[in-house]
Amino acid sequence: MNLLDWDLGNVPPGIAWGGVDEAGRGAWAGPVVAACAVLDHPTLNKWRHVLEDVRDSKQLNPERRDVLASELKSLLPAYAVGEVDNLGIDRENILEATLMAMRGAVHNLLLRPRILFVDGNQAPKTGLPERLLVDGDRTSCAVACASILAKAHRDELMRRMDDHYEGYDFAQHKGYGTPKHREALRAAGPCAIHRISFAPVVSTQRPDEAVRDELRHSLEKCDSVVELHCWVDVHLRPAYGKLKLVWVETLRRRYADLLARLVAGEEGLV
Repeated sequence: MNLLDWDLGNVPPGIAWGGVDEAGRGAWAGPVVAACAVLDHPTLNKWRHVLEDVRDSKQLNPERRDVLASELKSLLPAYAVGEVDNLGIDRENILEATLMAMRGAVHNLLLRPRILFVDGNQAPKTGLPERLLVDGDRTSCAVACASILAKAHRDELMRRMDDHYEGYDFAQHKGYGTPKHREALRAAGPCAIHRISFAPVVSTQRPDEAVRDELRHSLEKCDSVVELHCWVDVHLRPAYGKLKLVWVETLRRRYADLLARLVAGEEGLV
């Protein structure tokens, strides 16, 4: 049975269905990305010749995957992606960050399917009926479509990151734990997009207390909610690779305290 036949055998006639999958869960750097791809019977009938070529993204070479991703964006009734960056991964843990990205992808859809097929054994709890499929990207056409979209989207993000963070070779390994990536970490330490809760990254860190102290001072100077939000992008993110996770957690608690006080002040509650 091919992937399309499995979908047709598991959805009622006349409804739209979706597939959800992620990319980047095991990487040491960059975001985790999820995609949701929506299919319906008219699309399947019109574009069967394209959809029959859909496979788990890991079974496709990069060139073919990118071509299919472009075609899917044109023919699918709806699709969307969700991302959680490395700060969110370190804050929540990688499992919860992955589920958050899945929920984000479904939330961003312009067309809501009646049922979702979700790759894996953990429910993202999107509010829609969900069916979990271990190896779903090798079972369901909709999940395989999502797999391709998520992987192509994340690969493009990591190629862009390669321009910003020279020496890490993100365009080649996309943030995964290759020998060359490990060598770059040992030589230069983590950069701003590394996941500092991941053991291989922690073992190569070079924490800088001066950077930590400067972040504390700049945080305390924030006098508005807007300044707090800007502080994350202007101060915290660029310095992230030089911080211990425990320092980040302390800064996060202080940020939350300041945010609550400033919001209350702006609303006239204090």
